[in-house]
Amino acid sequence: MITSMKFSAILVHPLTLISLICGALTYIGSFIAWASNADYSYLPASEVKQLQVENQSVPALLRPWIGNKQLGLAIIVPALGEHADAPGLPGYLRRELNEAGWATLALTPPSLLASKPPIGLTDSEPEPEPAQQNVSANSKQLNRSAQSTAAASTTSIALSAQQTLVQQQQDFMLASMAQLDALGKHFAGKRMLIVMGDSANLIIELLASKRLPMPDLMVIVNPYSELESANKALPEKLAALAIPVLDIQSKDGTAASIATQVQRRSSAPANAPTRYSQQVLALDLTLEVAWDNSLELIEGFVSRINKAYPNG
Repeated sequence: MITSMKFSAILVHPLTLISLICGALTYIGSFIAWASNADYSYLPASEVKQLQVENQSVPALLRPWIGNKQLGLAIIVPALGEHADAPGLPGYLRRELNEAGWATLALTPPSLLASKPPIGLTDSEPEPEPAQQNVSANSKQLNRSAQSTAAASTTSIALSAQQTLVQQQQDFMLASMAQLDALGKHFAGKRMLIVMGDSANLIIELLASKRLPMPDLMVIVNPYSELESANKALPEKLAALAIPVLDIQSKDGTAASIATQVQRRSSAPANAPTRYSQQVLALDLTLEVAWDNSLELIEGFVSRINKAYPNG
């Protein structure tokens, strides 16, 4: 028969994982606390606005357009886990697009930590002590069956937990974006979404499910999802969006983003030059010259779209 020590391990180990998962779900509540902790004291007070999400303040950064060219409002969503004034391309575009005729509104995306699988889900079953190995063949079979059942249960719990985390991220973003009309009311013209990394996948999901109003045009940078199934579905969902899209892929994008690059391009509607275009950067996005290149690509994209669909 199975020794009491081994039997206890089979029963307790999944429960320990469940406890860890519950802890991770509780941590979701820190989305807003994390988002509120950013220090923007180095910015002019006029740039720092506050969105209300679940009765708490989440910062958003608003900069007006500069000069006579007034095209509309560009809404910038950095990758998950970054702040509204994220270094690199997000912060660069937030400032440089103003002289290109765009007011910019940078949002705080959900926390990256909350999107990761709960710690402990990949823990393996501990090896039995030598004294425990002297069991009958029937007992070993029963042991393997119990472990298999526990593993299946843990996998199901992990999937459910991950789905809950994704839903929490989507709700956070929807609550933030529902308030953008009030912040952007002084900037007439088009609405352009600029979304990056895993935030791009989150936004594409919300647009595809019609939970988020369609912008006039959208720029995506290295879009991907850490969930393999969602990443595989991304090109098809992107292709179904009936809005102009500029898809920028850099060589230092994630493996998941690079894996769908060709399919994103091939899935685009045929004979619709103002619907989708993909541009591959020759340089990594860690370099400022690549930020300049991205800005030029966005300005060219906007020019083409404005010729096809002039502001009313």
